[in-house]
Amino acid sequence: MKWLIVGLSLSLGGAAFAADRCEADCADVVQQCSDTCKKALKKDAPDKISFCQDKCKEFANECKKECAADKKK
Repeated sequence: MKWLIVGLSLSLGGAAFAADRCEADCADVVQQCSDTCKKALKKDAPDKISFCQDKCKEFANECKKECAADKKK
């Protein structure tokens, strides 16, 4: 019985850790996206940087929604 409780505690803790990892991964990808926008468009189309970064933010919102949905599972 004691092992069952320990196993459940570890699995639930792992799920919380996975959700936090999901959100951290989203943040990393969004940061890379934003950096890429700056680097790629700096010379050729500086006026498009904000549009590109807005798309990165849209991705961030979708990614966070997916993480939240995974938490509920």
